[in-house]
Amino acid sequence: MSFSACSSLGFKDLFSDYAEQLKNVRSAQLKGDFKTAAALIVEPKANQNNYTLNLLEKARLHYLANDWTQSRKDFALVSEVLDEDAAKAKLRLSRGVANVASLVSSDNVIAYQVAPYEQTMLHSYQALNYLFLGQLEGALVEVRRANLVQENALRAHQQDLDTGDSNVDRQSLERAYPSMSATIGDIKNGFQNAYTFYLSGLLYEAALQTNDAYIDYKRALEIYPNNHYLQQDVLRLATRLGMTDDLALFTAKYGAYQAPKIADSGELLVLLENGAINPKQEVSINLPIFSGVNQPRFFSFALPVYNGTLAKYPALTINLAGHTYASEQIVRLQSLASKQLQEQMPSLVTRQALRLVAKEKLRSTMSQQGGEIGNILAALYNVASEQADTRSWLTLPDEVQILRLSLAPGKQTIELNLGGKTELIEVNIQPKRISLLNVTTIGNFQSHKLTQL
Repeated sequence: MSFSACSSLGFKDLFSDYAEQLKNVRSAQLKGDFKTAAALIVEPKANQNNYTLNLLEKARLHYLANDWTQSRKDFALVSEVLDEDAAKAKLRLSRGVANVASLVSSDNVIAYQVAPYEQTMLHSYQALNYLFLGQLEGALVEVRRANLVQENALRAHQQDLDTGDSNVDRQSLERAYPSMSATIGDIKNGFQNAYTFYLSGLLYEAALQTNDAYIDYKRALEIYPNNHYLQQDVLRLATRLGMTDDLALFTAKYGAYQAPKIADSGELLVLLENGAINPKQEVSINLPIFSGVNQPRFFSFALPVYNGTLAKYPALTINLAGHTYASEQIVRLQSLASKQLQEQMPSLVTRQALRLVAKEKLRSTMSQQGGEIGNILAALYNVASEQADTRSWLTLPDEVQILRLSLAPGKQTIELNLGGKTELIEVNIQPKRISLLNVTTIGNFQSHKLTQL
């Protein structure tokens, strides 16, 4: 057997857990040392299977470090790869060897496939990069791309015939595989992201494209119908655009829209990012696989899983004129990640079943050619190489919350209360403009970025 097919992968990727590789990176991130964290990530190389993933990690860390130019460059490189992959649609010649290698090793040797929810966040952060660089048009391009990702994912989801597990006993899989319901929650799928729709609506509104803003606010509200700020934004634009039928429907659900009492008011929009998404863990389960003569045989599978439960985060509150306003969740990325993994599990099991057949043939061939030593070497390789693919974008936040207020024009000092900490922030509110405040909390670290839309 030749291992040359794995030369661009590295045995560290093949035999080492991804979260373990990023242990020091995550430790630095939790301390707020984002530059060090970014420097600890291996320099991405285009021929490596983790090329896009390493770029995503670096880009997010550069964003957290306020290096929006470098973050934009890294995200752009990932977008180039995704565009190339989408254009090819067929088997990619450049990755054909790696895909063949996966049948005799593990999913870890396959070039990382950026999940739809990760793609939406890529474009969302790229849009924010453009905003902080003062380029609204560039930001609008990115939110359109984020919306397209969700539309394509929904179309693919609806067309999925679920034929990938024809040789796998689905009931046995459901019984043996640990439940992820505690981290999935009540979401419908692993790709619809209300936050990206909301950010899109926000930018369209800033660009005075009110109809487009209204459409995306409604999309976000459909996913998060209990978010008070989403309700108010939809009511506000339905009123402004004269959407009589919609307005009657939404008023019946959420109450009448109350316009701001302040003349020429501006708005403060807070995006609160909490925590860091959890890594996947490996779990071993035994499943029956049916042979050509329909006789089941049990094999041991190494599969990724999200363990534990969802963390609880406090809301950010602002005290203003005797009223307390609290942020509300608009996306739980941990839930999207867990649901996405659940949806792809049958295909993961099918690929691993095919590998088991290939490895058994490899063991038989090496046994014939190398005798007992060949048999032992093949057995050792089979055990060592069958590692669960635990890769995912680990520097993403766990959740995002929003808070939106109408304020009087002029410089205002806003008191932010979050997790027992109080911070005073000066904001220059401009008439009929939106001030965007991005607050990040990771571990004990807290920071904010402010820009004008």
